[in-house]
Amino acid sequence: MSGDDSIARALRDRQLDVTELVRQAEAEARAEVLATMRERFVAELLRRVQHELEPGTVVALAGIGDGLRPLAFELDRAALDDETQLEQLVRRHNDLLTAALADGVVVPFRFGTTFADQGALDAWLERHRFPLELELERLRGKAEWNVEAIAPERPAGERYLEERLATAVLPDARARLVEVAEERTGDAYLVANDNQGAFADAIAELETAGHELRVTGPWPPYSFARMPG
Repeated sequence: MSGDDSIARALRDRQLDVTELVRQAEAEARAEVLATMRERFVAELLRRVQHELEPGTVVALAGIGDGLRPLAFELDRAALDDETQLEQLVRRHNDLLTAALADGVVVPFRFGTTFADQGALDAWLERHRFPLELELERLRGKAEWNVEAIAPERPAGERYLEERLATAVLPDARARLVEVAEERTGDAYLVANDNQGAFADAIAELETAGHELRVTGPWPPYSFARMPG
């Protein structure tokens, strides 16, 4: 082999080595870029979570009253970690709702519905004005009642079959209450003010027939409010 051939082979071999080195360098560079992007993404995610958890004051929305009036109050996030303050906040939330119900209508929201500030709440109300007005009209003059049938203790011995037969012939409590309610979900009934007397009469009939019922209300329509998307 001539000297020129040896040099050509060496150059070819060298070219192959350089190509491999370039490929490896590109792969390492891509991995480094991906790692950097991943670190930045995680850091940003943690920053956002920390911001949400940091103590600070936000505007809590308990519900919407007549005339699209927001039932709102300031809420300090730090108070959520204090049992006494948390109880006071929940009570304030419920007091706003029951007062609005007494005025005729309320669309209740879950405790903990918050906005960054009053401006953010006002903007949200404006965006959802139409569905909220429809919901106010749908719930006007209506309240929620909860009626739970209390199961008797299982009797022992020969009385078991006798008690089962007696229970089997009782009227269907839910079917009777639905007759005088606007809507039902589970043990909750949405009852119009005009039907409150009929609803109370239905409960009395069921109790006279042998049902043991636990009745609570009237409440704001927690189970029936349809939240705008």
